[in-house]
Amino acid sequence: MATHEISVPAREARLADVPKGAVVEIVDVEGQQVGDLAVWLRERPDEYMSPGHTVSCLGKLVPEVGEEIFSNHRRPLLRVTRDDVRTHDLVVPCCDPERYGRDFGLTEHPSCLTSLQAAIASEQRDLSLAGEQCWNVFMNNRIEEGRIVTYEPRQGPGAKIALLALEDLIVALSACPQDLTPCNAYNPTQMALRVLTSG
Repeated sequence: MATHEISVPAREARLADVPKGAVVEIVDVEGQQVGDLAVWLRERPDEYMSPGHTVSCLGKLVPEVGEEIFSNHRRPLLRVTRDDVRTHDLVVPCCDPERYGRDFGLTEHPSCLTSLQAAIASEQRDLSLAGEQCWNVFMNNRIEEGRIVTYEPRQGPGAKIALLALEDLIVALSACPQDLTPCNAYNPTQMALRVLTSG
């Protein structure tokens, strides 16, 4: 098994090409870090991972090992093969400049959306992206009395989730920069994106 590892610095994002049959690992290097994941079909990037369609297809808010992650056309794109954490958020869009402006009165704070857009631009990829396309991996959100409440992530260093690619994909991961809520225990840190292939 060949492994290609991409370091994702805190508050930044990176992209990887993932062939069908490869395994994608999202690794929390230092612990208590959320990663925002976006995925596109390589040959048809207008089809992409959709958290909303995934929730609808699964009939649940958090996927489990053996279950699939779906596209905006309800095509299975990924299958969960390992999950050390089992707390994720498929409901809340990734953080964006408007979130920091509306909720915190900040105009220059980094965000997952801008980090992902910068990574796409740096590789000159023609990929559309909106915040609701992102899966908040490892985010410890809970629904309490009808409200979404964010707690600090529970996982320690080296925790990961592994996803089997069911199609040829482009994958992007942002090491979330949120430092104003418990989302990343107020301390954003690096992540790793690994692609394991049989070749």
